Amino acid sequence: MAQARRPVIVDTDLSFDDYVALLYLFQRPDIDIRAITVVNGTAHVKRGVENVRRLLSLVGRADIAVAGGPERPLEGGHTFPSLWRFNIDFGIRLVLPRVPPVPTTLSAPDLICRQIAASDSPITFIALGPLTNLALALRADPTLTALLKTVYISGGAIDVAGTVQEDVPSNPNHVAEWNFYADPVAADIVFNSGARLALVPLDVTHVHGPRPLLFDRDLVRRMAACAHGRGPKLMVRLIHLWQLLKPRRRAIPVWDGVVAAIAADPAIGSDWRDLALRVVTQPESLAGQTVVEPNKPANASVCMAGNSKAFEAAYLSAMQEQ
Repeated sequence: MAQARRPVIVDTDLSFDDYVALLYLFQRPDIDIRAITVVNGTAHVKRGVENVRRLLSLVGRADIAVAGGPERPLEGGHTFPSLWRFNIDFGIRLVLPRVPPVPTTLSAPDLICRQIAASDSPITFIALGPLTNLALALRADPTLTALLKTVYISGGAIDVAGTVQEDVPSNPNHVAEWNFYADPVAADIVFNSGARLALVPLDVTHVHGPRPLLFDRDLVRRMAACAHGRGPKLMVRLIHLWQLLKPRRRAIPVWDGVVAAIAADPAIGSDWRDLALRVVTQPESLAGQTVVEPNKPANASVCMAGNSKAFEAAYLSAMQEQ
């Protein structure tokens, strides 16, 4: 019997690790990406939509619906560093094909609502950036929570630091993981929505977790040796470039690449814990911080560690052209 394909919406802010995540998901024969929505985050939304469409052209998936959300968070003015945004807006597109402009008829929240309502089976939602688009969709139609299978969220930090000052010395964000920092109010709405949430925090996606999932040099060499097709080859190229920019690390984080693998196969994660989480919205100095509230009912299943062998096997398998 043919393997059932799981319907998925991916919401992304198109950082370099989001490209890795998308390229990985394209290689999964059990994943049916119904839509890709772009959220204001590392990339600006307009540029992000253009770059998604270029990526889809590269891998022959121009059939996937694409839409962008608002260019600002729901409240406040938190933003990623401008140099990051410029590099992401214009850097990766240099290796992507040009595509003609297409007028957008739907906003990202509208597309999310339509795709979830029209699906013949519950949608898995993979949130790789700030939660603005999903929060707006749930605010517009709270009944969507019953139609969602699971919302996988890349964000937050439980037992590790929420931000790494060494990466951005002038960083105004001192306590929060970046996706939640960029729109704390949206994160608060999602965590209070009643949707089935699976959080993959920095504890498992960054170097300072106890058992993180990282790309070491040997894994990337093995991936390069068996990569077939433009998508897998671009994936390896992006990870290798990030290695060159972080020469002091033998193993590097590719945050959303980990989240995509766990969303496709939760067994790649381990030490799952049911926790009651709150995202701080006030005071401003703490906005975006993830807080565990031990005396309240759990609202999320949280992945605290990874299964390295399963992770490596999944990415090596994804190198083969589907």
